[in-house]
Parts: sequence; structure tokens; C-alpha cells
Amino acid sequence: MKTKSLFLLFLLVAFIGCQKEDDDSDNPLTAGYTTINGHILTSDNTPLKGVKLQVKYIKSRYLAGGHSWLKKEVTTSENGSYGMSFNIKDDEVESYDGLSNSFFSLTFDFSNLNPDKYFLLYYSVDNDYSLSINPSLKQDATYTISCYIPAKDYITVHLNNFKPVLATDHFEVQTFFPWGINSGENVGSAFIDTEYGINSSGYDNFVAKSENQTFRVPVARNETNVVRIVKMKNGVAYPEDHKLFVPKDNSIELSFEY
Repeated sequence: MKTKSLFLLFLLVAFIGCQKEDDDSDNPLTAGYTTINGHILTSDNTPLKGVKLQVKYIKSRYLAGGHSWLKKEVTTSENGSYGMSFNIKDDEVESYDGLSNSFFSLTFDFSNLNPDKYFLLYYSVDNDYSLSINPSLKQDATYTISCYIPAKDYITVHLNNFKPVLATDHFEVQTFFPWGINSGENVGSAFIDTEYGINSSGYDNFVAKSENQTFRVPVARNETNVVRIVKMKNGVAYPEDHKLFVPKDNSIELSFEY
């Protein structure tokens, strides 16, 4: 068993050691360069400055490590905007075959923002507040990629008269709101009218454990949220969605009966 553990540790160290990084960000621009621009906003269309963005080209192979090239790194300005231009080499193309992958990665680093004030991510590991996407990029092209990070607020929700009969009975509140990358089209449809992605307060975070329970549930400020009540009775689910606009300095208090 000890020999097997040492072998697995050797493989892990070897794999990590094969992660190579190169920095192409200072290479001079030549004809046919690619440009990415956009803006990062919070509630009330307030710009977010100081957010760092990186674009990389990455090649990876299963159990053989990877190689990345930093193409450009910028920071959003006072008005929340950014722009970066860089050259894509002829052999830097997207490729997916199962074992080998080549792709571009655009990372938004929100570590300069206060996680108590803004919705950054569902969760973070070691305070790594970043969002990475894999845009399809080509030579001699311009792309606009913008992002929305709403301000965080709270409402009071009372879950009353939870009297479970079965062990599977359940009474929970969740919230949903616009968040993330602007897709340029309505992604929420009747659920939430937004061109951005959708984030939430999470699952199994605000669940009634007693007959009457009160929660302070996070919501997006100055935004239309969806408050979802999940009831499971005798093995049957009864979800309810309630649209709710949350203004600044709100004192919203909601009550729901099981």
C-alpha cells in the first residue's frame, strides 16, 4: 500500500511539474491582431474598476501536463471598461479530441472586490474569486465581452408551520438573480429577464429544520430577483417562484406557510 501511495505521489508531482507557462504579453503587435473589449458593472450600472483580466492560450494532454501562453493582461479603468489586443499564432487554434485539448481562456479576477459587498462566485477556494470562460477567438477579429457583478443585499424570509410527515419532506427558500457574462440575448426568458447569466443563493443553504424558522437570505440589490420556495410533501414537490424587486435600504420581510 505504501509503495502504491508513493507511486501515485510521484505521478502527481510529475504532472504538476509538466505545467509550463510562457509570457507573450509584451510581444509587439503585428497585422491581423485580435481585440477583446468590454466593461464590468455592478448594480445601477456602476462601473467596477481595478478588476484584472487575463487571456491565455492553453494546450493540455491527459496525464501529460500542459502548456499555456499569456497573451495579454489588463485592468479595468475608472469607468469599468477594458481593452486588450494581441496576436494569435497560426498554430494557436481550438482543438478537442478527448485526450488533447487546445483552447483560449479569459479570466476575470475579482479579488480586489469585497465578497461581503458583491456577489463574486457561488463559492471560493482560498479566496480565489475568479471567473474563467473559454471564448472562441480567431485572428483579425474584435470581440466584446462584458460582465455584471451585482451588489449584495438581504431580505428576511419566514418559513412557518413546517411539520414533516416523511423523512424526505422539505421546506426551503432560494433566490436567483442576473449575474455574469453578457450573452447579448435574453437567457432568462420568463424566469428572469436578463442578457447576463444567472446566479443564486445556492441549494440546501436556507432549509427549515424547525416548525418556524427565519432566514436572512442574500439577494441582488436594485435588481429583480426570483424568490423560490421549495416544498416537498409526502414525496411530491410544490415549487413556488415569486419575482421581487429589491431596492436600496430595503426592509423586505416575507412569510410562507408549509
